[in-house]
Amino acid sequence: MECSLRKDLLVACLGLSLAGCGDGGDVYKKQAESLRSDVKALQAEISAAKHRIAQLEQENTTLKETPGVLLAQVRKAYDSGDEAATRAALASLTSRYPDSAEGATGSGLLQKLVKDREAKEQEARRVAALGMKAIPVKTSFTGDDSAVSLQSAQITGQWSFNDYGDRYEYRSAERGSKYITAKVTYSSKSKDPRLAPLVVYASNGGELKRLGVMGFEFVSWSSYATFLGNYHDVANDFAHKASIRFSMGLQVPNEAITKPLYIVASSSGCANRSSDRFGNPPVSYLTYSCDQAAPDVLRASDFKEGRFGIVKRID
Repeated sequence: MECSLRKDLLVACLGLSLAGCGDGGDVYKKQAESLRSDVKALQAEISAAKHRIAQLEQENTTLKETPGVLLAQVRKAYDSGDEAATRAALASLTSRYPDSAEGATGSGLLQKLVKDREAKEQEARRVAALGMKAIPVKTSFTGDDSAVSLQSAQITGQWSFNDYGDRYEYRSAERGSKYITAKVTYSSKSKDPRLAPLVVYASNGGELKRLGVMGFEFVSWSSYATFLGNYHDVANDFAHKASIRFSMGLQVPNEAITKPLYIVASSSGCANRSSDRFGNPPVSYLTYSCDQAAPDVLRASDFKEGRFGIVKRID
C-alpha cells in the first residue's frame, strides 16, 4: 500500500512539475506543495501504525505468558540448577501475578535451590576443617565394572593366599618392610570385568600420599589340581560366578608407614585377567595398567564425586 501510494504521488508531482512550465505555474506549485504535505502526513500515519502494530504484538505476547507458562520457565531454570536464572524467572512471574498460586510454587522451588546451595557450602567448610577425617569409611565400593567389599585388613609381616586344601602360599616381607594385606570379595555383572584397584595411601598432613597399588591373589582353590591348572576352577571365574574372593597385598618400607593408612578404591577398572597354562596358578589378575587409576596425592575434595572411596582406615 505504502509503495503504491508513493508511486501515485511521484507521478502526480512529476505531472505537476511538467505542467508548471506553462501558464498558471503558481497554481500548480501550490498544488504540489499541498501534495507534499499530504505525503508527509501519510508517512506519519504509516509510522504511527507500525508503532501501534508493535505495541499490539507485545501485548499479545504478554497475554500469552500466563502464570502457568511463566511457572514452567521457573521450573526449567530450577531443573538446570541455575539459581540466578530461577530467581529471574520467578521475578518475572511474581511481578505480573504477585498473589498467584504459581508464584508461591515458584518461590518454594527457589528456596529449595538456596537451601541446597547453602548445605553444600556448609559441607565444604566442614570437610575443609576436618580434612580426611570428614571422608566416610565404607567397606563396600562400586566402580565402573565391578564392586568390592572388604572383610579385613592389617599390617603384617606375611601375605597368605592360594589356599588349596591342606596347603597355602605366602610371601614374607623383606627386612625393614611390612605387608598391607586385605581379604575382599569382588562382584560383577560382566563375565570378564576389569576390576577396580585398591590403592594404599599414607597420611601426609591434610592430604594422602600414594604408597602403591595392592596386588591380586586368589584366596583359595577348589583343589590342588585346579591350582596346578589340571582342571578349570569355576569358583575363580567370573564367567561362572558373580562374586570371587581375593587376597590383596602391598609391601611397604617401614619408614613410609605413617598412620593412619588408607585403603582407597578407585572407580576406574584396570586389573585384568591373565591366563598362563603352565603357571601355578594358571590364572591371575594383573595391575600393570593401574598406576593411572589413582593419583599420587589425594585430597578431601577428590572424594566428592564418588570416583574414589575409602574402604579401610588403619590407625
